[in-house]
Amino acid sequence: MYFRKCVLIILVMISNNLFAQKNLTMNKDTLADKAGWLWEISGNGLTQKSYLFGTCHGDGYNYKKEEIFKFNGLADVFQKVDVIGFETKRNLPLKDYKETAIIIYNWMKRPEPKYLMPRGTYYVNLYDNKSQFSEVHKYLSDNMSDIEYWKKKPSYWISRISFSQFIKSQHDIKIVDDVLYDEAIKKKVRIIALDDNKAQNTLVATFMNTQSVDKLPLKEQANKLYQIIHAINSITTNPLQELTKLYLDNDYYKVENYFNCPVFQNSKEANELLLRDRNQKWVPIIEKNISNHLCLFAFGLRHLMGEDSIIKMLRAKGYTIKPII
Repeated sequence: MYFRKCVLIILVMISNNLFAQKNLTMNKDTLADKAGWLWEISGNGLTQKSYLFGTCHGDGYNYKKEEIFKFNGLADVFQKVDVIGFETKRNLPLKDYKETAIIIYNWMKRPEPKYLMPRGTYYVNLYDNKSQFSEVHKYLSDNMSDIEYWKKKPSYWISRISFSQFIKSQHDIKIVDDVLYDEAIKKKVRIIALDDNKAQNTLVATFMNTQSVDKLPLKEQANKLYQIIHAINSITTNPLQELTKLYLDNDYYKVENYFNCPVFQNSKEANELLLRDRNQKWVPIIEKNISNHLCLFAFGLRHLMGEDSIIKMLRAKGYTIKPII
């Protein structure tokens, strides 16, 4: 069960792109001065309304049912719908996670050549400040289960640390998607997945090898690695508490602004893979289901934001999309 949970956590983490976020163009909704996570779909020939709901996964917070269903309109919507869609299939048999687990294992144990340090290059020479090297050396030696960490570039360890920190923060908690899924099971509605297993495995494999930091000079990679390790060593509280608060405040625009922080930047290729391309694949699935069902689609809140959002794609097809506040 723990293995299944870890793999699912990694899939959700990548789906929500927690390692690094795109610098968003503000997507001010012209229909309302306020917006939250529940959005209504109507028009374009629909005979009944359906809904979109932005979830938060990756902030390390253990969400409760009463916190989620306090969002205006969500409880009523949940009782009305007959189809609920999530990003991925959930609670699959262990065997169905095997391929994903192999991808992750190979990435950890057999990294691509581009992650290997050039012969004759050593970490100690990448730091002008020897105390910084000592902190990096101690952290990697103590926490990464690899006595030859120096054979891999700093960019590799940046991603590995992100994985380990995320999994640690998610252990024994329920993300928003878990809460909704449990309630959907109780309601006995039809549950669908927007991504199939093949799409998720492609996502994992591609994202692990599409990090903007890979392209930086080694000394810059080393500096970023130190900054991350030093921050981890200094942190006494969850650094994503602000995101949790903004999410529970149901404030779309403040969360969008939160992700505009320069620290949440990623390569153009990764963002196209994680957001734009997936949104384009999801829209036909959403359209097919809302044509004859009353649906609720719940997925990472980032899919509702930016120029390539689900909201804008559906509006471009003639649907009316407006927030429920």
